[in-house]
Amino acid sequence: MQLEISVHRARLGRDEYRVIRPARPVTGAVLTDSNPWYSFELNAEAAFQVTGLWLLAARSRRSLVHIPLRGNQPPDPDSSTQCGELDLVLGHSHGGFAPSRWKALRRSLDRGRSQTVTWNPDDVLTWEEVHRDNAEWRWRRPAGDRLHEQVQAHTLILLGTAGNFLHTARYILDLALWQPDPNRLDYHSATLHPSDGQLDRRGQGIYLLRWS
Repeated sequence: MQLEISVHRARLGRDEYRVIRPARPVTGAVLTDSNPWYSFELNAEAAFQVTGLWLLAARSRRSLVHIPLRGNQPPDPDSSTQCGELDLVLGHSHGGFAPSRWKALRRSLDRGRSQTVTWNPDDVLTWEEVHRDNAEWRWRRPAGDRLHEQVQAHTLILLGTAGNFLHTARYILDLALWQPDPNRLDYHSATLHPSDGQLDRRGQGIYLLRWS
């Protein structure tokens, strides 16, 4: 599948950063802080876009992936008034990026250049592989090999490893592939739980939801 992106650069002091954004806005998704969970609502199109960006984060060790989401209309209109809306940033924890610098970095980004990348849904782990990985690493995965969350400047920043992003992409793709019953109002959900072995055990879980 093809994904159109915009590649931006900025310099803060001696450090230069590369930030990837979707060239076409992800309008069918809303991310909110519903403490003690983050709630991520997506439609099918947005779920496909975000899966591609999630996989791009896995292979882009020296880049941050920024997905602007604030201001989108959620499936449940009350969601945006009850909780704070957030943008999303994905990046590698070993890349040396300090989340506290996000506001300054976002303000300093250049206009960017367009690029098209490809991604393959077959690169996403199967549920069998995900469950096996969860069972094996639930209690043994070192803290440094987990996704760490921090909110800065109305943005949820997830920093982890390539393995973390490859593993958790399954949850997003599953929402995209779900086929709702046309005869009833329905939804499909999944949870990224801190006890599953991918998120920092001290962090908040992420509740993923797709409405029909």
